[in-house]
Amino acid sequence: MEAEAQENSNTSLPVRSLKTESSAELPVLNISGWVKPDRNTPRIRGKKKKTPTIPVEPKVNPTTFPVILSRILLKSNVPPAADPKINLADFAQYLCFLCLEKPDTRKRVYHMFITTEKDIGKDYDHTRRLYENRKEYKYVNNISVQTVCACSLYRRVQKKFTDVKWNKLGNVFETDMIGHRDVWGISDRVYALRIEEHERLFNYIKFINSS
Repeated sequence: MEAEAQENSNTSLPVRSLKTESSAELPVLNISGWVKPDRNTPRIRGKKKKTPTIPVEPKVNPTTFPVILSRILLKSNVPPAADPKINLADFAQYLCFLCLEKPDTRKRVYHMFITTEKDIGKDYDHTRRLYENRKEYKYVNNISVQTVCACSLYRRVQKKFTDVKWNKLGNVFETDMIGHRDVWGISDRVYALRIEEHERLFNYIKFINSS
């Protein structure tokens, strides 16, 4: 009896080991869908850094000058915000002259003011109405000069026109009535000053950019 018991116990041991080995080889079903991460993969901390975009250098002209100048003065490579959905031409600056004559004294009068493309018609009408009830004045013409900085050109005209007679406010000057083309002579002088002003501004940009 003892011998039979030993035989039965010896034969049962291999059966248990076979069951253990076979159960280890069976694949485990992944019901949850979770995937075990690879321990050898290095962990990335934080968010990925975006590749910085290099702004395109705009060409220097009267339209792009304010954008370039602001970028240089702010000392930033970040491009300016997108232009608002408006007509940017409405804000183009003008130096204007209402041209009048005083036939009795043979004088020409030029009323100088600053405006924009959007308001140029309204401002001309307003300035013309100032002289409507003054019989000594006769309306003749207009001179409109588009420029980057109307205030700068305004002061330049005040400084350079030393051969005329200015009023106390410095916005109206008189000249002698010599010929019919006197108005165009004033216009040519103002345009020449505008060219000088733009050259100075562009040279200033190049100097700052190079330094």
